[in-house]
Amino acid sequence: MSGTGSIYKWNDRVLDQRETPIGSESEILVSRIITKIDGSDLDVISEYEAMIADGALAILDYDDYGAVGSWHQFARARNQQVRKLEGGKAAEAQISFRTKYVISPCSGETPITMLPASFQFVTASRNLKLHRTGWTTSPPTTSSNVSAEIGGQSVTGADGFESVQVGQVRIRLRVTQDATVVPISTAASTLVSYSNTISNATFCGFPAYSLICDGINTEKQEGSEYYDVTFEFLYDKFFHFVQVATLDADGRPKMTTGGELLEVKWKRMSRTATDFNNIYAGDTALKNYVEKGWWPC
Repeated sequence: MSGTGSIYKWNDRVLDQRETPIGSESEILVSRIITKIDGSDLDVISEYEAMIADGALAILDYDDYGAVGSWHQFARARNQQVRKLEGGKAAEAQISFRTKYVISPCSGETPITMLPASFQFVTASRNLKLHRTGWTTSPPTTSSNVSAEIGGQSVTGADGFESVQVGQVRIRLRVTQDATVVPISTAASTLVSYSNTISNATFCGFPAYSLICDGINTEKQEGSEYYDVTFEFLYDKFFHFVQVATLDADGRPKMTTGGELLEVKWKRMSRTATDFNNIYAGDTALKNYVEKGWWPC
């Protein structure tokens, strides 16, 4: 690759090319020989900015490698070293072009480009107060936020309850995004709509209405065009329901003449339902890789 500006001309040759797995940076190391068009001496210190302005040197984190196809087209200049060659009429710049994009091995004729993404899972639990045991109506697995009377046997007394631990899983989905494709402000305004919502479709193997989105964090990766979007999800074995006794007009639980709770239902907080699979924006390759943890070719 060669080029000519108004003051300088240059010629490139690739010294090294290193392709890495997803999550790391692939690199193209280029040696660029720069001379002046008029053949005069070149001072690499005083003329450094002039060489950038003329296109002889790269603008870091902005100029790309210039290739088309594969991951090379996404590689941007990350650092460069410039030294004066003997004789003083030429300079050599070693420029490192790097990218986090990879080409999926599941690609066909058209390369599938991907950025890093991964799930993390941590088990947790919550305390659930049971007013009834041996219930005949389980927590709903549908969009309903309240059940019918659950049946079963009341724990002694109006305020009686039995505490049990309900299994949960805290799930973190981290996805790297490219600000040149989706600006960080656009992502933030779009993705915030998932916060405090509940899933209405199977997501990452967890059934509909068992997952809520606790929150979303967007963080810029310094020194690059990338930023990370992190989703926090919470799975609950009881679909986030609690047992609630029906209250009387005086605010106390309704009781039978036998001193037991008259009515107990499963209830949960009302949340907007949404399909968390839309986070993938139709990128099937990304969904398969993230949820399976490997290339599902």
